[in-house]
Amino acid sequence: MGRSTVRKLLVKTSYYKLLLCNQKKSLSTYVRYLYDNKIQSIESNTFVNMTNLYNLYLYNNEISTIKQPAFTDLPTLKYLRLYNNKIQAIESNTFVNMTNLYLYNNKIQSIESNTFVNLTSLFELSLYSNEISTIQQSAFMNLPRLYYLHLYSNEISAIEQSAFMNLPNLHYLHLNGNNISLIEENALGNLSQLSTLNLGSNPINCDCSVIPFWSWIIERPSIGTSAQCSDGKFIISLRSAELDKCNPDNCQCFNGGKCITSGDGKVVCDCIGQWTGELCLESQCTTYDCGFGNCFVEPINGTAQCVCDNKQPTYCPGKQFNLGD
Repeated sequence: MGRSTVRKLLVKTSYYKLLLCNQKKSLSTYVRYLYDNKIQSIESNTFVNMTNLYNLYLYNNEISTIKQPAFTDLPTLKYLRLYNNKIQAIESNTFVNMTNLYLYNNKIQSIESNTFVNLTSLFELSLYSNEISTIQQSAFMNLPRLYYLHLYSNEISAIEQSAFMNLPNLHYLHLNGNNISLIEENALGNLSQLSTLNLGSNPINCDCSVIPFWSWIIERPSIGTSAQCSDGKFIISLRSAELDKCNPDNCQCFNGGKCITSGDGKVVCDCIGQWTGELCLESQCTTYDCGFGNCFVEPINGTAQCVCDNKQPTYCPGKQFNLGD
């Protein structure tokens, strides 16, 4: 027997606890329904040879473990629904190719570095209603098509530096209903298309530590945000006079820059990341012509680079750039 064609496969309300369905022959399934079962683990190569699988429904199970590589042999998989399970951790490179990934209502506790990196087709990522307390540096990086990112109703207490990097298409970032008190310098990077930043119901400290985020948000008046201090005052309503005590000689630097005293005794801005200029208001990306690519600044060394479309990984029309140059 050769290739068999099944457009939809439904396995519902069974007593499966271990999902290990390694097919010996190629099964042309477009949609696979495995929700409302008792699946506890997804083993490596479970879905091998299912080369046309487009939709995979695994919600309402008891999945706590996903063993690598569970989904890497699914080149056409676009929609993966893993919500309402018991997943506690996600390894890097677990997911590839997807456009829509639903992981809400699990028990995920941390988003580590490189968990969601280089998913060039990802459009929507839902991680709300988990137990996430930490988002590490570079947790979300190089996701050129990501439009929606849902992280509300978790236990996040701080957003670390460079947590969100090179997300040029991100329009909606939902972080409301967490326990965020600190947003570190350059935590949000250059989210050039962001239109909504939902930070409501977070006890953000509005002491001197808020200056990097405050300066970032006032330079982007088009972004709608509900971010409030722990005393209820809206952060966007803070005035520079209220924060003058944080800077010597009333020096004001933006985008996470700090006031320092130079060798000749003058107070100047020490800029970070992509920012430069007298007040740290000029982006290094303004001098880069990336053609149809996107400019971002490497968080480690602060140098500007171009990221091209995944179909032309080393060339952006208008100018050639190799990542790492």
